[in-house]
Amino acid sequence: MDNNEIEELIGDFLVETSEIVDSLDHDLVELEHRQNDLDLLNKIFRGAHTMKGSSSFLGFNKLTLLTHNAEEVLNKLRKGDMVVTQLVMDVLLEFVDSTKELIEEIQTGEDKVDIEATVQRLKDINLGGDTSSVSARPPEVASTAPTAAAPTSAAPVAAKPAAAPVTNTQKQGAIPQQEQTIRVDVSRLDALLNLVGELVLSRNRLSQLSNDLDSKFENEYLIEQLLETTSQIGMNTTELQLAVMKTRMIPIGKVFSKFPRMVRDLSRDSGKDIELVITGEETELDKSVVEEIGDPLIHLIRNSCDHGCETPEARVAKGKPEKGIVELKAYHEGNHIVIEIKDDGAGMDPEKLKNKAIEKGIMTQDEALNLTDEQAYAIIFRPGFSTTEKVTNISGRGVGMDVVRTNVEKLNGIITIKSEIDQGSTFYLKLPLTLAIIQALLVEVSEEVFAIPLASVVETVRVSIDEVHSFEGREVLKLRDRVLSLVRIDRTFGLDEVDSNEVYVVIVGLAEKQLGFIVNNLIGQEEIVIKSLGEYITGNSGIAGATITGDGRVRLIIDVAGTMELAQLMPRRSTKSKSKSKEVEKVHNDSANGKKDHRATVLICDDSPTDRKITRKVIGSLGLFNILEVSSAKDAISTLSDSSNGCDILLTDIMMPDMDGFKLCSAIREKGIDIPIIGMSSRVEPADRKKMMASGMNGFVQKPLNKTELLGRINEFIFDKDSE
Repeated sequence: MDNNEIEELIGDFLVETSEIVDSLDHDLVELEHRQNDLDLLNKIFRGAHTMKGSSSFLGFNKLTLLTHNAEEVLNKLRKGDMVVTQLVMDVLLEFVDSTKELIEEIQTGEDKVDIEATVQRLKDINLGGDTSSVSARPPEVASTAPTAAAPTSAAPVAAKPAAAPVTNTQKQGAIPQQEQTIRVDVSRLDALLNLVGELVLSRNRLSQLSNDLDSKFENEYLIEQLLETTSQIGMNTTELQLAVMKTRMIPIGKVFSKFPRMVRDLSRDSGKDIELVITGEETELDKSVVEEIGDPLIHLIRNSCDHGCETPEARVAKGKPEKGIVELKAYHEGNHIVIEIKDDGAGMDPEKLKNKAIEKGIMTQDEALNLTDEQAYAIIFRPGFSTTEKVTNISGRGVGMDVVRTNVEKLNGIITIKSEIDQGSTFYLKLPLTLAIIQALLVEVSEEVFAIPLASVVETVRVSIDEVHSFEGREVLKLRDRVLSLVRIDRTFGLDEVDSNEVYVVIVGLAEKQLGFIVNNLIGQEEIVIKSLGEYITGNSGIAGATITGDGRVRLIIDVAGTMELAQLMPRRSTKSKSKSKEVEKVHNDSANGKKDHRATVLICDDSPTDRKITRKVIGSLGLFNILEVSSAKDAISTLSDSSNGCDILLTDIMMPDMDGFKLCSAIREKGIDIPIIGMSSRVEPADRKKMMASGMNGFVQKPLNKTELLGRINEFIFDKDSE
């Protein structure tokens, strides 16, 4: 054979051996739970036997020696001359780790792997002798290929099985079916997918032109033939696209297979008893997504084992079984794949997470007070955050979960968390099946059309502009049982603002975050191909690329992650209308010039006469306002309902009898009264911040009142120059 043939053989050998090793990693851990499964034992034995034969033919003597000794042990296990024990499994898993190192050695051409200790331990196991004379490998829990922690001493292995007799379920004389496959270079598949992408664009364009012609020349025979042909081309293109996409699809089990071993090692190192239950490993998704999802899953499973599942003693004290369960599940949901990582452990306490974040300086106390429970769970994704006091080789450095968020954002995926104290936590990852050709929602903003990846769209709602409120300078929307932060796409990208009584809110999610994009109109859904903007116009925050839509126009694709970051940098501003601001400013100027008094009117609602007097004195000192006072929420509603009073802002106490400030604010909003409302209280609980946002309150000041703070709040909503 010439050199080219040898190199090709070695390449095929490395691919096949890597697949066998990945399978062994999973199957050996499974063997601990299915010790009498002869089919599984035979499968493991065949894998080692195949590696030995191939490595011997190609002259890889170290790998041949290693697999030969492992094969001897496996042969005794399947014949029933040896039983599966923890010591046997430790040594066999050490053999798998050494095999991985030898594969890497063959790829690099270096000679640095020492297999002597592993070979000796396999020989000792095979002979039923004492392995304590051979030093064990130090325990490691690597992020990509965890290695087993072998004990430094052990009881000799029994020569005959003490367990139940092995049952043979394999059909005699059955000849395994040979799988008909061909290996194709990934770059060729990528090129084919790009060509299909261009074909999809042409199909969209052809379909648009056909529809335009049909509208212009209705009932023409040739037009009808064109429409029929276009429809057929569309169906063929869709089938071709699906066929090409399937060539890039691989089972997620390729990733899942490494986790049983990892959980086993983590359990040993942490002194816990944890079982990993996997379902849906046959679920397929694009190779590019599989390559990116490995690291996030590693960190999430490590988190479930380390922070989620308790020690056996702690679980028994809580009335739980000693063994903790971590479930890993994958399934399809539309054009997405959903991966669940669930544990039955301690769960997460949102208040403890907030306090830890404040302690580490990750957020301020005010920021923490405003968080919902779901937002508090998402703190674990902040860079540098960790609840572990002691740094170990498993956790404590505050870097793992940040990797999860970064990788999931890169895939335009969404993370949601559900947790209950002492019941456990569940992480949901929702990912697109592919990244090249995607479904997008086309939206209109200030007469421009943008594409939003549909994988990031949670839902869309149509709302009146009166339903959009301001809280501490940020626009929010009360949607069912939660308050959603909003982003105006026109302001974010510096477009002309279009006044409208009704807008659409596109609720998008990315990793653990959700917010709403305010747009003017929804155009529809379309399959698009992502195109780069080119090296001369890269670096545009908030823009992921461009696409050509069915009408032949180039449309920008919104980068959801970048747009979220841009929105955070936008200055806070009042939602008071321009006309109202100018009118109030004019009243202020007229009052200063001694003209007729049309000052802004402030309504104070407080059941305490003393507090009303103090509030009146604080805001009345400038002479800029007309002041009205009421002593109950009921009177405040009545006063505001009377249009002749012309109130511009409401200052209300929160802790009032009969109807508190939150219920008052909700009642005012239900009546469609959209004036700024500022709450006042001497005591604020964490839950109060959530109630403020949910009720439609715009801001808050602490009692006893600080003159500068209170007037600053009023100025923000009435004399805000930014809104002109």
